[in-house]
Amino acid sequence: MNFQQCRYVEAVARVGSFSQAAKELFMTQPNLSSSIKDLENELGVQLFTRSNTGTRLTEDGYDFLKYAKRIIGELDLLEQRYHDQFKKSFTVASHHYDFLSIPLAKVAQEFNQDYQEFQTIETTTKKILESVARFEADLGIIYLDDENKHILESSLEHHDLEFTSLGDFPTRVFLRRNHPLAHKDVISESDLKGYDQIRFRQEQSGLNFDEDALQIHNTQHVLYSNDRGTVMNLLCATDAYASGLGIVNSFVRDQIVLIPLQDSPKHTLGYVTNKKKKVSKIGTAFIQEIKKSLNEFPEAN
Repeated sequence: MNFQQCRYVEAVARVGSFSQAAKELFMTQPNLSSSIKDLENELGVQLFTRSNTGTRLTEDGYDFLKYAKRIIGELDLLEQRYHDQFKKSFTVASHHYDFLSIPLAKVAQEFNQDYQEFQTIETTTKKILESVARFEADLGIIYLDDENKHILESSLEHHDLEFTSLGDFPTRVFLRRNHPLAHKDVISESDLKGYDQIRFRQEQSGLNFDEDALQIHNTQHVLYSNDRGTVMNLLCATDAYASGLGIVNSFVRDQIVLIPLQDSPKHTLGYVTNKKKKVSKIGTAFIQEIKKSLNEFPEAN
C-alpha cells in the first residue's frame, strides 16, 4: 500500500466511477483499476462493488476510506506548509523552567523573517527525550545528577542523543514568603520533615526520571502537578515545599523564596540534541541566550 493508492480510492469513491476518476487523476482507467485491485489483494478485502449504475464502496471500503482520508489530510497539510511563503517552526521540550521565556522571546524576534512558530513544551523527562529523538523538538532541556545520571545516559545513548552541559547548580528549596522556614539561610532535609512536598508528575515507567531534586519520605504527603503555574499556586497557598535548581528570573520570584539545601549535591543543567541532525542557527542562538540568562545566577559553576 502507498499514499497514492489512498488518493485513488478517495477519488473513485467521490465521483462514483473508475473512468471519471481516471480522467481526474490524469491516468488510464486500466492502470487505475489495476492499482486498486492490487491494493484489494494486499489487504485481502474488496473495497468497491461495480455495477451498471456506478461504483460504490463496500463496508470494508468505507472503513478503509475513513482512515485513508486522515492520511490524505495530513499529506495535504504537509504540502501546504512547503509553498513559497512557508515559514519554519522552532520547538524546545523542557523541564518546568521559567528562565526559558526570555531566550525564546529574543530568538522569536531575531528570526521572525524565517520562522512563524516558536514554542516551549514543558513536559516529562521521558517525553522530552522522545520528542528530540523523533525530531518533534529541536532541543531538550533537562538536568543530570548522581541519582538519575546512569539511567538518563543510558536513555540518551539508546535514542542516539547528546547531552551538553550548561552549568552545575545546587538544590534550592522553594517556599512561600511567609512559610515557617522562610527565614532560614540554609535548610536541611531534617527541617523539612512534617511538611508536604509538591512535585511534577512523571510517567510510571519504573525509571528514575524525576524532575524534582529531593526524594519523597516514606510517610510524606505529596501534591502532584503537571503544570508549573499550579505548582507555584500550591506553594503560595500552603506550607508545602518544592525543590529544584532555583533558576527563577520572572515575577514568580516575588511570591516565593529560594533557600539553599544544606550539603546539596550538584545538578548539571544541559541541553539535548539529536546526533542525526545538525543544530540549526536558531538553535545555536537560543542556546547562547540561555547562557546569558544563566549568567545572572552566580551559584552556577
